[in-house]
Amino acid sequence: MKCQPLNFKGNEGVVGLTRWIEKMESVFNISGCAIENQVNFATCTLLGAALTWWNSQIRTLGPDAYSMTWEALKKKMTNKYCPHGEIKKLEIELWNLKVKGNDVPTYTECFQELTLICTKFVANETEKVDKYISGLSDNIYRNVKSSKPKMLDETIELANDLMDQKLRTYAERQTDNKRKVDDSSRNNHGHQ
Repeated sequence: MKCQPLNFKGNEGVVGLTRWIEKMESVFNISGCAIENQVNFATCTLLGAALTWWNSQIRTLGPDAYSMTWEALKKKMTNKYCPHGEIKKLEIELWNLKVKGNDVPTYTECFQELTLICTKFVANETEKVDKYISGLSDNIYRNVKSSKPKMLDETIELANDLMDQKLRTYAERQTDNKRKVDDSSRNNHGHQ
């Protein structure tokens, strides 16, 4: 419990369930939770509607409910709390995801969240990299694409570096232009 597992109420949607599963697996790993205790421990974090659902599983399965594997529990919970229609909506969101303005970090966070859920849509690293690049803004798209990154982390780092570089260059130009305007303004006043 010192690892601070998340509670799951059943009304958090696909993203909430995904985060709960990730956190539970992290807690299992950190605490050295024995495989046979994972379902017991995980179900202790259920509240509200999710707890009611689990109690109905216990009534249906009896003592066997606690002997199921963590993978089996994840599958049951995914079937219950990730309706196919909702996942379809998230796949469409991922398909249409683009960088807004120059905000690569927000795009990256949303992309990573969606790829955790839309596993069929981006099944391997190459597909993730290609999809990530396809959503980048025109001012860095070609540079990232031509670098032919192999891993998503490498692609994200490259995109952030290139955007930072573009923004710095833009800011420097703005400063230079302001200086030129100020200088010519001073010179014009001196001649009058």
